[in-house]
Amino acid sequence: MGHPGESPRRLRPPQFGLRTLLIGMAACGLLFSLLKWLPPIAVAGIVMLAATIFCHVAGNAIGTQLRGLATPVPPAEASPVRPPPARRVPRVPPTALGERKSLGWTIVIATAAGVLGGGLGGGLWTLASSRGAVGPLNIAVGAVAFAVLGGLAAFGIVALAQVLLGAIWQALKPVPSPPAEPQLQHDQ
Repeated sequence: MGHPGESPRRLRPPQFGLRTLLIGMAACGLLFSLLKWLPPIAVAGIVMLAATIFCHVAGNAIGTQLRGLATPVPPAEASPVRPPPARRVPRVPPTALGERKSLGWTIVIATAAGVLGGGLGGGLWTLASSRGAVGPLNIAVGAVAFAVLGGLAAFGIVALAQVLLGAIWQALKPVPSPPAEPQLQHDQ
């Protein structure tokens, strides 16, 4: 029951029935029983996947309910406020920040160095941190995984630094002043 001053159209709290509760308990029991056969990291991965799917479905359900509760705005009333009259603004030369351009060879070289460094480090780390005999497949998997991570990290860091430094350089460059507009003089 709603309060007298409360809007009848509002988002209800989530509800579930006995069947949903029992299904959830069965899923938890199945998940806990997997701990007997799977390593904890695999079970944690399954929990993360299930939580991601649950949150996605819950978000879609809540979004659909909110969209249904929204009051539509008629097109005639969509913009009752008139925009202010246009005024003259001095023209400033456009910046290069909005242009699409290649990051150049710097990013290619940095990414290649990140891939090589990550692969070499991953292979050596696999050799150093493993107990017992290490096969070439284990070393290759470690090298490839760290090569991908090293390449992504190098690409992200260098690309961000290059764009940031370019923006700072352009911001520090003096802006040429626009030509002075003729002043209107009134005769008295």
